[in-house]
Amino acid sequence: MVTVTKKPDQATPTDPGDHVESLESIAKLGEVLEAPPPPDGQVVKSDQDEAREIVTALAVLRAAAVPFAPDHVQQPLMTVWSDPQLKAIADAIIELCKLHGWTVGDFFGVYGPYIQLAMALGMPLLVTIKLLKTPPPKVADGQQQPA
Repeated sequence: MVTVTKKPDQATPTDPGDHVESLESIAKLGEVLEAPPPPDGQVVKSDQDEAREIVTALAVLRAAAVPFAPDHVQQPLMTVWSDPQLKAIADAIIELCKLHGWTVGDFFGVYGPYIQLAMALGMPLLVTIKLLKTPPPKVADGQQQPA
């Protein structure tokens, strides 16, 4: 049995809509109340807006990286790094941000330079690997290969 006590300075809700119906609704209300107010003049983005922006950024990276792969694996790479997979990655980033109380901007503010460094190193690395795996040009009999 639960006993509810009323503090003297608390008002009793008179509207039936004023009470909370479940623990989930309490949690949602708590999230709303604890959320920092948006800075003046800025629009608060929804999770879906944030996810779309992340998916777009990942799609640009995919479009830049896949052409560096050998021709015979480009289509399988596009299958592995499909749009639904990019959406799942974006959703995971958003959930990670929620877990730590960050905005997506906070996440990229903290980890953005690391991601930028990985991409700056990654593209030359992909080209280097492709070049190293490229077989030497075929030469006719009796001719020397250049050193």
